[in-house]
Amino acid sequence: MLETFRGEKTGWYQVGPKKYFLPSKYAQEADHFLSFKTRSDDIWICTFPRSGTTLTQEMIWLIANNFDFERAKSIPLAERFPFFEFNISLHDKAIEMINENLDLKKQEMLRHITQPAYKILKDAPSPRFIKTHFPPSLLPRDIWQTGAKIIYVARNPKDVAASYYHLCRLWRTIGYEGGFDQFWDHFKSGLVTWGPFWPHVKEGWECRSNPNVLFLFCEDIINDMPHSIQRIANFLGCNASKDQIKALQNHLDINNFKKNPAVNFECLKELKLLLENEQPFIRIGMYSIYFHTDTIYIISSN
Repeated sequence: MLETFRGEKTGWYQVGPKKYFLPSKYAQEADHFLSFKTRSDDIWICTFPRSGTTLTQEMIWLIANNFDFERAKSIPLAERFPFFEFNISLHDKAIEMINENLDLKKQEMLRHITQPAYKILKDAPSPRFIKTHFPPSLLPRDIWQTGAKIIYVARNPKDVAASYYHLCRLWRTIGYEGGFDQFWDHFKSGLVTWGPFWPHVKEGWECRSNPNVLFLFCEDIINDMPHSIQRIANFLGCNASKDQIKALQNHLDINNFKKNPAVNFECLKELKLLLENEQPFIRIGMYSIYFHTDTIYIISSN
């Protein structure tokens, strides 16, 4: 696999009885993740990659922050809603290679964004907003006792696979160079980071009766966004007027969303973390992507 995932330098581990496929750096960081102290007012979003995470993050943050659109536009989503295990995706050897081609200012920016989120979050003011792709079984041990809120979002696996394929080509530290047919085989076998898909989603589904968990489908969010906004607002104990819901729906419209520099991660190209000439982080929409690509034959025949 290292021959096709060129950005990965040290391999992967299969973790736990469900064999979750994680970068080897997880081994040295696992205790930090599992022993992380959660708070009762934490708000977590838990997803398999490419399940509508970014859109739902922005939705959650704005609902919980009284629809402060100006603040949302002025602060990158990655700062407002840190990615809990982002650092395990950034291999030391890959970062060293990237640093060689950056000036001092950009090296400092790279150092800042690659800090372990558990260090940044430790002293962050409440409420904390935290993104993770870990399945529920790999979340901090105390999260089920503290009463932290968890929103789990699931998505059609065909759309996930098509979108994840392009993401793996985009990220330099993943650097996937194979075709979609090979990627689809890896995906079905659970041999993509944070896989396997079905056990991950099943864990989220089995938590849905917990009063501190809200399970959503990405397709429902897109097809009836006003209702989804209201559901999240109710879950978080926030108010949402009709005008605020309408404004948020417009803010999240794909034509506006993909142009928003606070959420589209285009700034990472300056740090050489994203490759040129690949599909952007936010692509053509949040569902039915595979119908718009040449992957439909591969998926339908498997």
